Amino acid sequence: MKNLSIISLFSLFISCTQPFSKIEVEDEKSKVIEKIFQEVAAEKTQYLEEIFSDNMKMVNSKKIEFNKNEFLSGINDMYDLFENISFDSVDANADGSEIETNYYSNGKVWTSVWNNFSATGKYSGKKVSFPFHISYQWENGKIIEEFQFFDTQYFEKEANAKASKNLTNEKVGFILELSIN
Repeated sequence: MKNLSIISLFSLFISCTQPFSKIEVEDEKSKVIEKIFQEVAAEKTQYLEEIFSDNMKMVNSKKIEFNKNEFLSGINDMYDLFENISFDSVDANADGSEIETNYYSNGKVWTSVWNNFSATGKYSGKKVSFPFHISYQWENGKIIEEFQFFDTQYFEKEANAKASKNLTNEKVGFILELSIN
């Protein structure tokens, strides 16, 4: 019985020392994601067209799925809505905005980014800044999935400002003045 306890304890110890994943912050995939954000800030999409798989799937914060063409169209829509797009720099010290890639023992690879989006609305003139998290799954050197986590209200408000300016807004706005006698 004593030997069985020792063997069980030893097995538990050995299994705990085997990592399920390895995290890298300065590897090639993390650098690719960093370049993606540099390209987005420069309002370029060519690099995105190359690095995202033709069969990629993007899922936004509202759990709506998009294919690659719809995803790239959404990026171009963002360029239409905002100017001076920028992101915080990353320095791999876990003090703020970061990019890290997880290499799992089952062969899956995910890169995650935590950062802040800052820009000025082209139609409202309002400056916006908000935190976001995005995770990317890799396969054969290409991104096959992207999952976004952030409050989409900033994009919706700027899209409404655009629609109002272009007189295509379906929402009706009015001011009601009330007085008490």
